Amino acid sequence: MPETHSKYFFNEANKSRSQEGSDVIIITDNFSTPENIGSIIRLAANVNASKVIVLGSEACRESKVKKTAGAAIGHVKVEWQSADSFTIPEGFQLVALETVEGAKGIYECVLPHKLAIVLGNEKYGVSQEVLGKCDAAVYIPMPGAIKSMNVSHAAAVCLFEWFRQNKVTK
Repeated sequence: MPETHSKYFFNEANKSRSQEGSDVIIITDNFSTPENIGSIIRLAANVNASKVIVLGSEACRESKVKKTAGAAIGHVKVEWQSADSFTIPEGFQLVALETVEGAKGIYECVLPHKLAIVLGNEKYGVSQEVLGKCDAAVYIPMPGAIKSMNVSHAAAVCLFEWFRQNKVTK
């Protein structure tokens, strides 16, 4: 039986399965749980994100963020910025992952090639201040009885849908 570890699977022979993903930025809006920030950093490394921008969240212990992010912490640029003055590089479209009036289902829309995705606070969602700066909003359809999911899980769904639309070799 061949080796099943990812370090063997994602080698030169299987490189055609995907391409680089660096056209995505992940923005966390005032997360209250450091483990969620760490999970987002790890996810950012999975999709080769340009960077993670952490808005607010000053109360989150950096040691917990780093512990959850693991080895990803050295592979992803992380910037701590304030919500009133954060910046993203030119050419990126700012899109909120949020259940808000006018949001489009993530599987029915075309996600921008240069995506800056905003993820909201675990309890309150994307702040009105940040939402007002967004070019669009998308949501994840949830047909089951529970209509919410952990923010890092929602981010994974969104980022891999973006990856599928923009980066996966056909």
